[in-house]
Amino acid sequence: MTDKELKKVLAGIQQIPNESERDEVTQIVLKAAAESITLETLKKITAKPKKEEKQEQSGGSVKFTKKEIEQMPEKFKRFFVLDENIVSYRITKDGLYQARFRRCGYNIEVAHKDFATMKHRFLKKLAEAEKKLEQIGYPLFKEYAAGWLKEKQRTVKESTYKGYEQLVRVNLIPAFGEMSLKEITRKEVQELLFSYVDQGKNRTAQKLKVMLTAMFDVIVDDYPALTNPMRKIVLNHYEVKKGHAFTKEEEKQIIDFCKQHPHYHGNSALLLLMYTGMRVGELKTMDFDGEYVTCISEKTRKGRKEVVRKIPVSPMLKKILHMIDFEKAKNTNRDVARDTIKRIFPDRHTHELRYTFITRAKECGVNPEVVMLWVGHEHDQDVRTSKVDRGYTTYSEEYLRSEILKIDYEYEQKC
Repeated sequence: MTDKELKKVLAGIQQIPNESERDEVTQIVLKAAAESITLETLKKITAKPKKEEKQEQSGGSVKFTKKEIEQMPEKFKRFFVLDENIVSYRITKDGLYQARFRRCGYNIEVAHKDFATMKHRFLKKLAEAEKKLEQIGYPLFKEYAAGWLKEKQRTVKESTYKGYEQLVRVNLIPAFGEMSLKEITRKEVQELLFSYVDQGKNRTAQKLKVMLTAMFDVIVDDYPALTNPMRKIVLNHYEVKKGHAFTKEEEKQIIDFCKQHPHYHGNSALLLLMYTGMRVGELKTMDFDGEYVTCISEKTRKGRKEVVRKIPVSPMLKKILHMIDFEKAKNTNRDVARDTIKRIFPDRHTHELRYTFITRAKECGVNPEVVMLWVGHEHDQDVRTSKVDRGYTTYSEEYLRSEILKIDYEYEQKC
């Protein structure tokens, strides 16, 4: 019988009204209880109440292992050399372990019911605080990129600027926008470029590498303490697809297509590009006076004087002049010209019409310097004279007309 049960029985006996009967029942119950109670139960009943255990101390210093200290910022390690009790904690009324450190620019406070978790959180916040302190004085990449683009907008052509702006907005801001300049490492840049290579976007990777190299050349001048992350960047060799000239037989196919489908808006543009060597973007500046086709060179750098090119009408162009609507050609945009050439040769592009004019002119024996003059090239590996020499050369109208007359040939017929 337990002491609780015994108490209940005795309490029930007290309810018996007859005193002699109550005494008799009490003796019987006590005898039964004496026979059934164990020694252990007696000890429990008779034992003195234990004093409450001493409560856990209300606070102290957080002790870190050697490994944890090694992972801390260098500045923080030096604190431990002077005093290993620099991080104190206390136990709140809610039973939370609360650690706090306010010193030398740090302001860290963490709390948790589990001591180990509290310590882990403290180390994490310490690393984050150190990172923020390191970034003071360095702008975010998106802020610097915005300033860099503003400078470029004043020094490059609008089309070039648009290309830069798109690369920054679409490719670089999502990757580095919220990072400070100090945070961007070689590893992160390399991984970004490789991600585009893995997607088969080799050209984009190359463009980003060139742009980031240019940007960080300026950045390290503005912030000499920074390390240039572009110094060790590598990419696999990428062969740019430049296309090739159409054959004479393919030339004939283009002319025949234009004859058979006169309603296509891009026909005039294709024929004019193939026999003048102009770029598609130069069509909008084109003019024709009956003897010369003139245009403003698209590759003129911003701030420099516009270069007006004059291309005499060759015998080959003269043969198909009746098929060309110069007003339509002038108002043909890139997309229309591209779609028209794709109808004839799905795997070719409009810039190959320019290659065709240059190739035919050289095949016909035209002076390479004159070809460069007509197409607006500053460099040609076949031309040995220097740029300065060419700058001092002024060819007469008679000579230029005599050279254009060389561009006369028969189309190759398919066997």
